[in-house]
Order: sequence, then structure tokens, then C-alpha cells
Amino acid sequence: MADCEMLPKCGFFHKYRDTLDLACRGFVSTYCRGERQADCRRREHRVRFGVAPSDDMLPSGQMMPEHMRPGAR
Repeated sequence: MADCEMLPKCGFFHKYRDTLDLACRGFVSTYCRGERQADCRRREHRVRFGVAPSDDMLPSGQMMPEHMRPGAR
């Protein structure tokens, strides 16, 4: 399966693609590069509102917990 066409401009992908966190890696492999691309809430948000959602919005539509964001302590 081809990567999502939104990857070049997807803030979530660019912010979290290199993380070692298993949950983030799962989102990337399932939504960004896998079979659930059509279910991506980030894509839906961009199409509906014409702007990208927060980089911390997961493809499932939930927000990344603050303690898991890069630079969090």
C-alpha cells in the first residue's frame, strides 16, 4: 500500500515519525502507511476545515497526552 498523500504536509507524521514510542509507531504504520488511511481524523479535519489540525492530534482524533509529547518531562 502506498503512503498517505498527506504525509508531506502532515504535522503529526513529521513530529512523531522517528519516535521510539510503540503507540506512535503503530499509528504511523496503520494510518500513515497502512490500511486505515481513509479513517484518519487528521485528514478529515483538513478536508472539512481547510486547515491542518494540531500536530499533537493523533490520526484517531484524540490528542497526544502532554507527557508523551517531544520535550515533555
